[in-house]
Amino acid sequence: MTLAQFLDQFDGADRSIVVVNRTDPDPVLNMLVDTFGEDAVNVVDETMGGIERPGDTGGLIGGESDERETDGGRSDPGEELTTREFTTDRITDRNGASATRQPADRPEPGDDCPAINVDALRRHEDVPFDGDRLGELENLALLVEGDRVIAGSTLDELGNAVLLVNSDLYVTGARTLDDVDLPSVISGLTDTTFTLRGYPESNRQKLLLITISRFIERAAWQAGDGTLRSSFQRLSRIDDEVGTRSVYERVSTAGVDTHLYGVPDDLPRDLDAVIHGGDTRDFTDSWFVVYRPLEGPHSVDVDPGNDLKRGIEGGVGLLAVETEPRIWRGLWTFEADRVRSMNRYIERNL
Repeated sequence: MTLAQFLDQFDGADRSIVVVNRTDPDPVLNMLVDTFGEDAVNVVDETMGGIERPGDTGGLIGGESDERETDGGRSDPGEELTTREFTTDRITDRNGASATRQPADRPEPGDDCPAINVDALRRHEDVPFDGDRLGELENLALLVEGDRVIAGSTLDELGNAVLLVNSDLYVTGARTLDDVDLPSVISGLTDTTFTLRGYPESNRQKLLLITISRFIERAAWQAGDGTLRSSFQRLSRIDDEVGTRSVYERVSTAGVDTHLYGVPDDLPRDLDAVIHGGDTRDFTDSWFVVYRPLEGPHSVDVDPGNDLKRGIEGGVGLLAVETEPRIWRGLWTFEADRVRSMNRYIERNL
């Protein structure tokens, strides 16, 4: 079995990003499209109606399933919101009951926006919204699965995390482990099978892999124990990239059992890590960062943020394989069984 075949065992949800009432200029939308894929980003505002479902996307979002249940997903049935393809006079609350739309929730005449349960949206723990009217949903990106809202982030939050970020910040070390955090929309992409394109097909899509990788490395560093397994295609990258070298010095010094994988073109020097070299496709065509706690899933008395706490306590893993030149397919997860399975495959086969 190869890592590509191993990845095929995981089912992934099918999710898309909807931007509501966008007022930011077109360059921001263009960055969203280039980051997540043009078939995965939809805009809903006064000039566009309905939520178009994504097709077979070349962006980060888009699995092979229609209505699959996913283990370890972030969606909470008690906080999911119903959206509709067309405007109606009735909305469905978070318990599935239907109710007449209140005047405060009704769009202005002529608007053709999806019916969103504003009351449930306000209570959703993964959506930063506390308003009373649809018109207050300005520059809000909602992560949608089927007819449910899974998470939401403002465009400012996405901008600070990925849209306005250059990968050089990570390569040079200008953005350190302390600076890495994930907006709810990106956290909500866990257990979602993705496909993305590298340069030159896309200038930005691989940045999501870099950002999620740094988040996992931060979880390992803050835990200070357990095992971190990371691939680099070419091991020379560790010393060539100042920021990457700094990250793994901090992680290994913190007490994490650190394992590095790749083609041994130039081995990293004076680094307290176990080096695994090889030239099979598992080494040359994979991108994985997998953190597993020392004693498996457990509770810790720290509060660095909900997502980091989940990663420290239960582990977190990212696995992607290059299926064609510059085309990556993968998945990332907090689900303990999946993290354990990723760790076991890498430990036994690489």
